[in-house]
Amino acid sequence: MFQRKNVRLSITLPSPLDGRPLLLTFRSSIPFTYKESIMPDHTRTYQLPTGDRAQQRRDLIQCFLEEEPGSGKGPHASRYRYDVDAWGDYGIYLRRPTQLNKGFDFTVNIQGMYFRNSRRYSNPSHQDIYNALEYCREAFPEEYEKVRQAISDIYCGREYDLSGINATFCDDEGQEHPIQIILLAIKWLFMEQDCAYWNYSGRQMFFKALQEGGLA
Repeated sequence: MFQRKNVRLSITLPSPLDGRPLLLTFRSSIPFTYKESIMPDHTRTYQLPTGDRAQQRRDLIQCFLEEEPGSGKGPHASRYRYDVDAWGDYGIYLRRPTQLNKGFDFTVNIQGMYFRNSRRYSNPSHQDIYNALEYCREAFPEEYEKVRQAISDIYCGREYDLSGINATFCDDEGQEHPIQIILLAIKWLFMEQDCAYWNYSGRQMFFKALQEGGLA
């Protein structure tokens, strides 16, 4: 990449009139090149500690503070993937930075399946979460109280056990997936809102929307 650099050159010459030294100064702007280093993609494993949401938020942000700085856009940006949870053949991972580039923001992604709107993607929207929970509630009414309790436990930072839930949801192609992967995505969407909107209502925004829909 080219930039311009101002250069000043000073020389001393004898005066043609009386021989006394004269200081002549020249200023110019010349182009020079500098190199942006191509940054490798980083993959890390992270486990959220037990504790209240303030402690969890501090620990997660401290992890982000250890990231290396980038040197530009595109391939010169510092990019990170954090593997944070798993259920069977599925996984939850975080991606940083996001397109909105809001400081400690991140996307929550599910490995092992895709969602679809006008395109295929791995990071579920809130609407994708609502759709999955609504399907589960209708298809497994006898199991849904366990789902509702798990959402409450995750929201409050309590210990939770998802192994006793026998319920699924369907993707847009009609393929079934365990509802546990949606519950783990909710856990990290709560954390995302605590990082992005801590000074406002944080995770409470998402939780209230789930309650208003009768899903939590």
